[in-house]
Amino acid sequence: MIVRFASSLTRSDQELAAGAGVDSLLTLCLSQLGVSGSGVGCRLTTSAEVRGLNRRFAGLDRATDVLAFPAAPIPGSEFQIPQAEAGYLGDLVISVRYAARQAERAQADPSAELRLLAVHGLLHLLGHDHAGPKPASRMTRETRRLLSVDAAQRGMAAPPVPALQSQE
Repeated sequence: MIVRFASSLTRSDQELAAGAGVDSLLTLCLSQLGVSGSGVGCRLTTSAEVRGLNRRFAGLDRATDVLAFPAAPIPGSEFQIPQAEAGYLGDLVISVRYAARQAERAQADPSAELRLLAVHGLLHLLGHDHAGPKPASRMTRETRRLLSVDAAQRGMAAPPVPALQSQE
């Protein structure tokens, strides 16, 4: 598990990101999902960096909360993952400030929002999606389960997880 913080984050965003415990959450989730030997990279960064990545790789010139870059080859692609990297699931990039603003609008805890986004992104790396009502429901259910297990281990109440909206 590699979690990195962008040096361009403000001090308060660095503190928020460090306090969220994304690394231990992702480790727990990988275990719960039966892929504990797998690797994931996670970068906690600025909205500007996320916007640039979103523009470059998705053609969308806007910031967003989380981006997931799966390492698995696209079906039909000739790309092959090197054998040494076969257990690597991919990379997550989370905008700390975007997450904090979302939490503020929802009157939620910013650390909980970062944790929610980490789980959301990890599930995307594993092939989950919310492109229709049934996949959205499954992904919401799995997100709630993982965050509940995490909260129980930390001796806290499970955070509220809003249902994902189908993106058809």
